[in-house]
Amino acid sequence: MAKAVAVLAAALLVVVAAMRAGGAPPPPPPPPCDSSNLSSCAGAFLFGFTPSPTCCTKLKEEEQKGCLCLYANDPQYSGYLNSTTARNALAKCGVAYPTGC
Repeated sequence: MAKAVAVLAAALLVVVAAMRAGGAPPPPPPPPCDSSNLSSCAGAFLFGFTPSPTCCTKLKEEEQKGCLCLYANDPQYSGYLNSTTARNALAKCGVAYPTGC
């Protein structure tokens, strides 16, 4: 009986070691895009107001997630993002207009 337990324990250690050798688990998926995150930019996008710090923060977050490309290619949002006032807001926040999406 003791031999069977030892063999089982050894097999378990081999399995655990094999799982660890496979590498780290994959990174979690990026947060989903949510266009409402840009509501603080409405004045800047629509009327050319100076973008608020909150707007700039949200733009940078959406840029890092790759969401600006999605918005630029979505007919529902592209008109806003492609406007001169939106491009100016992006520039004032130090966010590049998405290209090559």
